[in-house]
Amino acid sequence: MAIAPIMENGKPDYNNVGVVFAGTNMPQEKGASGFGTAIDSGFGGLSGEYKLAEDFLKETQKKVAKQNGNITDVAGFSQSGGYMMKMAAEHGRVSGFKTTSFDDWGKQQFDTLTKKEQEWLKENPAFLLRYQNDSWVDLPARDHEYGNILTIIGIGDHNTLSKYFDGDSLNLDRLAKDGIFAPHMTKKQVEEAAKNWAKTHGDWNPFTNDNDEAINRIKEYLKMYGAYATEDFSIKMTTLSKLKLALTASGGGLSSSETIYLDSQEALFFVEKATSNFKIATEQIVKIYQNAMKEAQELWRATLSEARNKGSLLEEWEIQETLDRIGCTDKKIVTDSCEIYQRKLDKIKQIEKKFIELVTKIKEKIAEIIQRDSELAQQLKGVN
Repeated sequence: MAIAPIMENGKPDYNNVGVVFAGTNMPQEKGASGFGTAIDSGFGGLSGEYKLAEDFLKETQKKVAKQNGNITDVAGFSQSGGYMMKMAAEHGRVSGFKTTSFDDWGKQQFDTLTKKEQEWLKENPAFLLRYQNDSWVDLPARDHEYGNILTIIGIGDHNTLSKYFDGDSLNLDRLAKDGIFAPHMTKKQVEEAAKNWAKTHGDWNPFTNDNDEAINRIKEYLKMYGAYATEDFSIKMTTLSKLKLALTASGGGLSSSETIYLDSQEALFFVEKATSNFKIATEQIVKIYQNAMKEAQELWRATLSEARNKGSLLEEWEIQETLDRIGCTDKKIVTDSCEIYQRKLDKIKQIEKKFIELVTKIKEKIAEIIQRDSELAQQLKGVN
């Protein structure tokens, strides 16, 4: 179906039209069941429903074009979620709409794309957002690689996660309350989710308790997602959600400036988080390299000192020449090793510098948008 928000004047906002495709109907439900086409995609083919979905999309595009409007979002669940990858690469690539799939079904749907479409999707993962539950739809070996994937752990069900959304953002507190893990949770949210999961999924082993299971559950989170989100990041994302609601509260669609601003703010938050995570991840590595450089220098000093003690009757040049014959030189032990470590340290600094430059560019773009759009600037004063 096609949907659009209603403006204050009671008319549809044709500049923000969404197209949503349903999953496979159960036998007791009305309409074609789609089980046959689901089997096709389960074995790696493109669902036969895709052609019908294409036809509906094109028909909707014609109707919206008559109103000088635009389709901004396309989404699908289960079987239709599987062919959202093809929809994004074939039509989103041309029309510019973003695509979302919920618990997509289908084996390696990336192989249903042409080579050109595959290359585009690899370069533009933001055009395909995929929410993947830990459910039985993993059985046909769907991929966990292409597009932007948000893995949801602990739900165990095949559904759209609709009860956990506030607008277009996941409510992480609500997920934690139900013992479900999602990306970008704070330490507090992860601990709560782990504790609640342990209460309802206990293994009945008399030698373990809920606390032990919760601790193991937290380890699974860190293994899957890498790190906790900071409280600051969580607050920023909540503020962004409020900002989206405020900018759309009038009933009209978002202006181009508002859309760019929101996208830029979201990008800024994620880049800042990535910068922070990178610093944390490389802190220990930097220490290891720095210590290794010191150890190399100490090793050479100790080696030279021992050689001088044992060869006290030799001239200094004779000692150095003897060490050189067995490949034990200042260059080999210190200079060459330290140069390797220094190159690695320089590489880390370069990456960190790129993060900082990217943050600066995004901030400049945001400031430019606000300066250019006085109405947007006025709206932001009431939100921040």
